[in-house]
Amino acid sequence: MNRTRPVETVLAALASFTVALPLLTLFDSNAWIRPSLVVIVTIALVGLALRSLSASAWQVVLGQLVVAFLVVSWLHGRGHLYVGLLPGPDTVRSFGILLGEAQQTVMAFSVPVPTERGVIVAITMLVGLTALATDAVGVTLRLPALAGLGLLTAYLVSATNSGEGLSWTYFVLPIAFWLGLVATQGIATVRRWGTAVPLGQGGADRDPVLGVAGTARLLGAAALAMAVVLPMVVPHLPTTYLADGLGRSDDGRGGGSVRLNTTLDLRRSLESQSQEPVISYTTSTTTPAPLRVAILTDYRRGEWSTRFNADSIVDGGVEPPVGSPDVKRTAVEVEVTENRLQAPQIALPTPLRSVDLDGIPLRTNFVGGYEVDRSTNDYSVTYSELAPVEDDFAGGGPDPVGSEQGLYTELDSDGILRLSELVDTVVPADATPLETARLLQAHFRSSQYTYSLQLPTPTDPVSGRTMMSDPLSNFLVSRTGYCVQFASAFVMAARLKGIPARMAIGFLPGTFANGGYTVRAADAHAWPELWFSDIGWTRFEPTPSGRAGAAPVYSLIPSEAAPTSSATATATTAAPSPTLSERPDSDQGAVQDNTTTLPGPLAWVREHALTIGVVLGVLLSLLLLPVAAWQRRRRLRLEARDDAERVEAEWASLISRLGDIGIVPPSGSTPRQAGARLTHDAILTGESKAAMGRIVDTLERARYAPPHAAIDDVSDDARAVWKAAFSARQRSARARAYLVPSDGVRQWNDVRDAMVDWPRRAWLRLRRR
Repeated sequence: MNRTRPVETVLAALASFTVALPLLTLFDSNAWIRPSLVVIVTIALVGLALRSLSASAWQVVLGQLVVAFLVVSWLHGRGHLYVGLLPGPDTVRSFGILLGEAQQTVMAFSVPVPTERGVIVAITMLVGLTALATDAVGVTLRLPALAGLGLLTAYLVSATNSGEGLSWTYFVLPIAFWLGLVATQGIATVRRWGTAVPLGQGGADRDPVLGVAGTARLLGAAALAMAVVLPMVVPHLPTTYLADGLGRSDDGRGGGSVRLNTTLDLRRSLESQSQEPVISYTTSTTTPAPLRVAILTDYRRGEWSTRFNADSIVDGGVEPPVGSPDVKRTAVEVEVTENRLQAPQIALPTPLRSVDLDGIPLRTNFVGGYEVDRSTNDYSVTYSELAPVEDDFAGGGPDPVGSEQGLYTELDSDGILRLSELVDTVVPADATPLETARLLQAHFRSSQYTYSLQLPTPTDPVSGRTMMSDPLSNFLVSRTGYCVQFASAFVMAARLKGIPARMAIGFLPGTFANGGYTVRAADAHAWPELWFSDIGWTRFEPTPSGRAGAAPVYSLIPSEAAPTSSATATATTAAPSPTLSERPDSDQGAVQDNTTTLPGPLAWVREHALTIGVVLGVLLSLLLLPVAAWQRRRRLRLEARDDAERVEAEWASLISRLGDIGIVPPSGSTPRQAGARLTHDAILTGESKAAMGRIVDTLERARYAPPHAAIDDVSDDARAVWKAAFSARQRSARARAYLVPSDGVRQWNDVRDAMVDWPRRAWLRLRRR
């Protein structure tokens, strides 16, 4: 029996892939499909190769696991590989960080969940484990029924995390491939029970397995139909969720609550963002302010966080004004009509005047952040729209609460040296706090910086090696990032100049339509707030306008000063644009940039190089054994010294090829006994039966003829027998015989043995000399 089991391998791989397709309903992108497919194909091919070389199931499974981890590392661990090829401790640590990010994303978002890099890595690994378990149990260990438990578990991960029932098509595909796996191995088992062939109608021979297979197909189709029809009449049970973020919805998929992560990591890329609606509101102004959710003050090693809990109730929902009463303020009303932000978070524009939460208490923390005890679907807010003039930024008043603890001036050592050099270049030594803030904002919003959700890995311009520096320095070198990187650099730069500064997170004003604004999860934003004693905490906007929109009027450098002010000119010209090696757009740096100059077809080939390589690899691997089998048969014929040996080679080739389709003569049988058994089992009739008789007669003459006697050629008769036997078998058996012929396996085993034995033979030749 063929150990490689190619048909079963393909069915197991297809079942593993299709059982993952329901994940398309949970995530907002299909970016996980290609890497998952690569891992599935890898596991299948490695399983085929190792099963042909080893009978040990554990060696096969361990080999698949090792190669699959290598492939995942090459796909998702670039930049963390030893000598750029082998995974190591740094690879494991990076995967740990990515999996942690995936957990946070799944916990924080409702369906559809953003398909960030960590999520893609997690899905790739989970799909790979499913494929490995299915192949190991269903193919290597030949327990296809038990493999169905792993497939069912994978299916339930998606089915139980959606707010509504999955389409029946998601169930039919994996179960059909699994039934095919069970049926294929069941038929192979039935064939080994015996070879007695009953007579069909009219006395004609027929393959007994065909009747068993027909019955099995009927039962499988009936079971599949019941599995699809029954859920239509049985009430849908309550959904249970893998994590708090998935499937949270009262009335179907999507529409659940959302929560912002209050820990910001500068090392984290955002490959995609959810379009899930979060807040709908109307307002009395045409220029609404961002909605603040939390305040972060602590920065350590590239990560923002807060350590303050809201424990003080705002009396009557009214916050006393901060700053000088001489600053012009306009009251703006906001009416929130739909809120999906999960408690204790609440989105509020600032500076806050009053809020009506329909009896729900509003709490504040030490630094002025707000929280609520429970969520509310609608609420109303009044805040102050400030219009300060330059004199209002003069300062001289009290410092903000927490200044004595250094909350707004504390610096982290990572990246400060590089940032200090930048600040000294952009901001004159005698600049006022307002001038400093304006110059920094103008610098970061200039064309020298690029907004991107995908963070590049900076490389040394001389050696081309990856710079393993801190995240803040990475941003300053690559000059590419999104709002978190821009706001972080701005806050740290302001603190360097002695200006109290902090990080605020929340949402941009959203999109206006039908008289109101809709804020989506993708509108999540981070911005810096600086303290000016006569105004209070004041928002600035260093993120480029393409993402964050226009900056506040007070934060802009006066237009009449732009042509003459040396400080302004410094802000826009001091730092030269980074070179290509200093500012790569991806992990591949300049390589990816060069693709933009290629013609259309070449650019497409380069973009899909991985997929093309996998497809070509699959096609070549499918041809390895058939070509090797043809080469072995040809070699045996050419090496025959006379007609008798050529007949023996044809007979051996015929026996091997018939064995590939499950027709094997009794062990130790004579040529005549073997011919009779093969004629019976292969159901040979007419000309093919006569051809088998001629082959046996010729073989007997060849074995007893004198050396170098003339013997008839039996190659045509052998082809006739093979063609008749081959055409009578099922398609699965024919495909297996073509793709994984025994002669091909023997040829590669001979090559392997020759390579292993080559050192010994070389040593013996040397000793003879």
